[in-house]
Amino acid sequence: MDEATRKRRAALDAVGPFATRDPADVRWLLCGRGRPVSAGSSPYTVSVDENHAQVLYQDIEAWRVVAEERWEELGYEAIPHPWFEPTPDLATACCLDELRLALGIEELDRYRAAGSDAADAAVEALGALRPELSELGAAGELAGRLAARGFTTPVVLVGGERRAPDHRHPLPTGERLGRFALLAVTAEREGLYVSLTRIVSFGPPPRELERAVRAAAEVDAAVLCASRPGATLGELFDVLARTYEKQGFPEEWRRHHQGGLTGYRGREVFAVPEDPTRLPEACAVAWNPSVTGGGKSEDTALVTTAGVEVLTRTPSLPELETAAGLRRPAIVGL
Repeated sequence: MDEATRKRRAALDAVGPFATRDPADVRWLLCGRGRPVSAGSSPYTVSVDENHAQVLYQDIEAWRVVAEERWEELGYEAIPHPWFEPTPDLATACCLDELRLALGIEELDRYRAAGSDAADAAVEALGALRPELSELGAAGELAGRLAARGFTTPVVLVGGERRAPDHRHPLPTGERLGRFALLAVTAEREGLYVSLTRIVSFGPPPRELERAVRAAAEVDAAVLCASRPGATLGELFDVLARTYEKQGFPEEWRRHHQGGLTGYRGREVFAVPEDPTRLPEACAVAWNPSVTGGGKSEDTALVTTAGVEVLTRTPSLPELETAAGLRRPAIVGL
């Protein structure tokens, strides 16, 4: 059974006949196809029952749909409707969230490619940074290189010397980077989301920054090593909290979300205390522990029965040895 047929069958078994225009569901059902004109939205409705599998779309997109989407290869009939008329109201109340969490072989391959390309884009962007560059300029360097590799970038965060120590979500401004900077991104390609954070320093980094980065890296390594099929997000959250305490920062988990399961959304499920959500046999996680003072550690990783595979690793950049035995990103000296 091919991937698209498997997904339709699983959805029908779970919810019965359905129609959805939820962007994450649409990209999942279409195996990464169904690229929207406006990122984060979905101009398509996927309708499936026991006898039909259809994708409804505005007729002004017909040339591109026929040439590039090729939904017939996935077993779908493409149904255009006049752009100036309301979208046929077929969407039904259904929830495919749990089905999306478990990744198939085809998705694992796409994720590996996306993670590698996102990591390469980040390495290139860091090489273009200078202390006098603005946060907005740094964001442009990163977003541009990702766009050149086919990504959209719903989240691009940059905090320089003045703002990174205080802001967990440093939306970029015209402020200069200064002595150091934090860059974080969540990028999407073919429906799959990858997230990563890197910290750079122009010259020797402040000792306070080194301590914050080290602590975040230890927390990140501990929770990544504990991530395994069958573990609950609540259990993994406990690992985060205990490791923060061991590092001397017992309250830091309260100051920012810690990440969780990723996939067809930037975060499919955020980990919170006592969360019962279990990791499937093959899934993706993106943890992002952070410590006041500019410390943060974040990558996207696959979790399978074979172990943890960090997709966005940048081995050409400095890495830290951790107590858990998993290397995590160090401060990049520029």
